Amino acid sequence: MWTVVREHLIAKLALVLFATLVIGFGVPALLNAQVQLREMERSGQAAAESVAHGLSAGVRTAMLSGNGLTARTMVHDARSRLGNVDVHIYAPSGEEVFSEPPPPPPRDALPEHVRSVLDQSKAQEVGAETTAIPIANEERCQGCHPDGTLRGVLTLGTADAKLPLKGGDETLDVLGAVATSAFIQIMTAEKEDDLDAYFAELAKEVSALRGVAILDPDGDTSFGADDLEVDADVVRQVLADGKPRTIDGPNGRVRLQALANDPQCHACHDEGDRWRGVIATAVDVRLKDPRAMLLSVADISVQHVMLSGLGRMIARFLDEVAATGAVTTLTLHDDKGRLFRDALSQAEPPETVRLVLANGTSQSELRSDGKGERFIFAAPLTNDKECRQCHGSDHELRGAIEVRLDTSAAAASRERVVLTGVAFGIATIIATLLLLYLSLRALVVRPVAAMGDVADQVRGGRLDASVKVDSADEIGRLGERLNHMIGEIRQKLELSKFVSKATVGSIESSSADAYQVGERARMTILFSDIRGFTAFSEQVEPEEVVDMLNTYLGAQADVVDAHGGDIDKFVGDELMANFRGENMEAHAVRCSLAMVAAVHAVNDALPPESTRLEIGIGLNVGEVIVGAMGARNRMDFTVIGDAVNLGARLCSAARPGQVIISAAVREASGDLEGVEYIPLEPLSVKGKREPITVFEVRSVTAPPA
Repeated sequence: MWTVVREHLIAKLALVLFATLVIGFGVPALLNAQVQLREMERSGQAAAESVAHGLSAGVRTAMLSGNGLTARTMVHDARSRLGNVDVHIYAPSGEEVFSEPPPPPPRDALPEHVRSVLDQSKAQEVGAETTAIPIANEERCQGCHPDGTLRGVLTLGTADAKLPLKGGDETLDVLGAVATSAFIQIMTAEKEDDLDAYFAELAKEVSALRGVAILDPDGDTSFGADDLEVDADVVRQVLADGKPRTIDGPNGRVRLQALANDPQCHACHDEGDRWRGVIATAVDVRLKDPRAMLLSVADISVQHVMLSGLGRMIARFLDEVAATGAVTTLTLHDDKGRLFRDALSQAEPPETVRLVLANGTSQSELRSDGKGERFIFAAPLTNDKECRQCHGSDHELRGAIEVRLDTSAAAASRERVVLTGVAFGIATIIATLLLLYLSLRALVVRPVAAMGDVADQVRGGRLDASVKVDSADEIGRLGERLNHMIGEIRQKLELSKFVSKATVGSIESSSADAYQVGERARMTILFSDIRGFTAFSEQVEPEEVVDMLNTYLGAQADVVDAHGGDIDKFVGDELMANFRGENMEAHAVRCSLAMVAAVHAVNDALPPESTRLEIGIGLNVGEVIVGAMGARNRMDFTVIGDAVNLGARLCSAARPGQVIISAAVREASGDLEGVEYIPLEPLSVKGKREPITVFEVRSVTAPPA
């Protein structure tokens, strides 16, 4: 493609016009589409934010009322009534809450122990230290679970736990922590009237458990067993430093643990108090099966937390039991086998929700996939002071709300608009390029191609070619200038035959003032003169003289060019040349010998009856003045100086076929292969007081071609 663009003017113009059209049509269309997209995003974001904030306020109000079912119903109604909106609520752990229950799994897909418990309504030993027990659907539970004999399956395992239960104080601490968590969940649900029944059931149903009681700071029983007979001083000691203590009494071993005055308790307890009381757990002195006790306490606690009516309290209770470190398996399945809670698993919320829970800032995203386009907005649910009564103070957020707004219809509409605009733009560009092609082909391409043909002819040496001019516009004027240029080239080509290379180069590279001033340079000067030319010219016709002169001078000129020299001028039968640059003396010496050989070749080619002539050559090197010399309207670009004069004197002294060089040339040229230097008698020349040292140069072998 780029080759076509480089080689064709119309392709360049088409590319420029294409870019212009793209910038003129495409960029505004793109910017307009982007503006529409941003407006849609802002509109979608505003709608999603409005829904999210509205639902957040409604959920918050429902939660503050203590009725989780109301909050669940609100979320479900929003999903069903807002056709293109999907709402999700997440807990601080990343677990989705108030979600639609999944369909019951196939019976054969259930864990074996869950299926066995549901089928047989009996506890199952899953492993050496793991047990699955049924949660019966008792009469007290049927307000929320009207059907079935079971509410679910609780599975608890302690194998390889961080805190193994050995029957000592660590066991009492775990049992106390489980009971404390259940106590808090029930109190948070404002079901404190059920606490006595809860503690009484623990004492009755859990083997080796004498009783559990909540004691106030004075040691009096607030809830639970009132016969533990705990000394008030011991209670005050526990509340003083917060450290648990174990005492032995008539009711066995009693473990006392301080109850922290968390925000959930501030509705009844002064915020300034660190502790709100003590939980006392009394057991037999010797515990035969601590794991069985933990399982029974967890079972009874789950049932009573469920009676509070807040499903999230059950999840929180299970999480707090798992946090004791005494269990390695703790799951709760419903009566259909669906997993309600795995307290030891880590939830993986969507990325936007994860960022909200991590940073506490709202997140938005426009997502497109094979299912369409959706605008997703997630906002934090702050754990305000009013919320901490149920959610505690261990999280800055009580969760996050995510609203997904289906924008597929808007995206499809935008896509249609974009496609229509693109189609219109492409049609406009194609029509414009076609019109451009036809007009430029007639007005520009064909005339320019004709000029190119003429230029090719000129390049091939045909200087008689010309452009046919049919118009007076820029193309026509360009053709006239091309014709004028060809004429100038013809003139210049003819004139260049009459001047040296140095003259042409100096005129092209310097201003007129610069080359008229002259400059110093070191050169090797060569003079060649045809011996016997004067006598020859007197005996033959002028035309024959010119023909002979051109033959001999032409042969010498070719040799000069081949050896890198520059012919300065021809003066009658004399040739003057100069050499510059590195090894110029050696080049000049070899050129001189080659010139003598060239003249011999010319003589060998002449008919026997023709007159044969010889040349004498003189070489010198030195500093000269280079510049244009003469009158303002007629100049000659040449070199002058003593070195030039000496070269001419050496040429005059040379015999036919002889090459004489100065000592400076001899020294600078060095010893050349195939060249012999013969010292001559010092030569007295005009302008020199002392005779000068000269050498004759001869070829020992045939000179290089």
